[in-house]
Order: sequence, then C-alpha cells, then structure tokens
Amino acid sequence: MICRKCGCIIESEAKVCAFCGEQAEAGSVDLMTRTVGDDGADEIRAAMPGLIDLQELAEVPQDKEMLIIELTRLQGYFAHVRSKYATLGDLWMMRLQNKTPSLFNWTLGGFLSTLFFYLILSGFFPGTPWTFFFVMWLCVTSVGYVQAGKAYEQRKARLEADIRGMENEVRDFYNHAERCFLPFDYSDPQIIRELIIGLNKGTITSFRDYRVQ
Repeated sequence: MICRKCGCIIESEAKVCAFCGEQAEAGSVDLMTRTVGDDGADEIRAAMPGLIDLQELAEVPQDKEMLIIELTRLQGYFAHVRSKYATLGDLWMMRLQNKTPSLFNWTLGGFLSTLFFYLILSGFFPGTPWTFFFVMWLCVTSVGYVQAGKAYEQRKARLEADIRGMENEVRDFYNHAERCFLPFDYSDPQIIRELIIGLNKGTITSFRDYRVQ
C-alpha cells in the first residue's frame, strides 16, 4: 500500500505508516471472506483512476550550452518529486517480484505437510487408511493453492492501483513543467544528472544520442 500522507510504501499488515504515523487504509480480509468470497481484485481495479495524458514535448535545444542549462533547470524542477520517482521504481520492482503461485510447490508442500500429519495420526490410530491421507493431501493442496491465487490477485490489483496513483501524481507534476523536452521516462532527476554529466564530459554529443542508447 501507499501512504496517503507521505507517499511511502506501507507493508500490507501494517496499521500505520512507519514514516509519518498516518493511519493505513483498511485492507485486511477475514478468513471466511477469503475462503468463500471474492478476492476483491475486481473492485480495486474498478476504482482505479484513468492514466493522466502527458503534455506535448517542447523542442530540444540545439546548442549544447543551452541544452545543459535547460537540463539543469529541469533537474531542479523534478527534484521536488524525487522521492516519488523512487517510490514508483520500488513499486515497479515489487510488481516484477509478485510471482504467481506454483501448483507444483503447493502439491509438494501439501504432500509433505499431510504426510507429517498422517504419520502422527497413524501413531495414535494405527488403522488409519491411506485413503484418508490422499483425501487430506488433495484438500490441503487445492485449498492452499486457491487461497494463494486469491492473495496473489489481490496483491497484484493493489500494486496496480498504487502504481497508477503514484504515476498520476508524477505525471501531473510533469505536465506543469515549462518548456519540457524530456520524455516522461527521462524526467527522473537521476537520469537528468547522467545526461548533464555525459554532455559535459563529451561522452554524449546530443540528447538524441542518449535516447538511442
């Protein structure tokens, strides 16, 4: 989740933001709802706002000295939302790391946990049939896999909503930049800094060369 006050990432189990103390939005789901109900992903996606359109780019300064001056100006402007760029990057990374549940892993894990339980149970009740083991294995695997899938879809939807919200904030700030010739993907202050360094050292001869690289 994203803190509504400071924009920092909050762990899904946290009640308050660890950075500013803002109350976290309610996101917990009771066991009964998770078992028989929807994962809530569709509702989260339905409430997502549309992506803000970007302004048209200005002309790139042809003179190298003027280009560096304008890049320095834009670097100072976008430095005001540097933390939001960092948060957006973290969210994109979290989206890449949010993997779908593995049926093989759940099948193997269900087998081991059921076998452990069955061996303990058979120690107290030696006549416990193997049929009971296979039924339990099927139940543990199927229920666990389904719940993991629901949790995955909910995490995925929340990440999409958080990314959309943060990206819209940055896009809105981007659209208020005067004479901006930088594409949105190049407006991160760190990228602008690399551009300025490259132009000063001569490793980049023009902004267009950097875009090609």
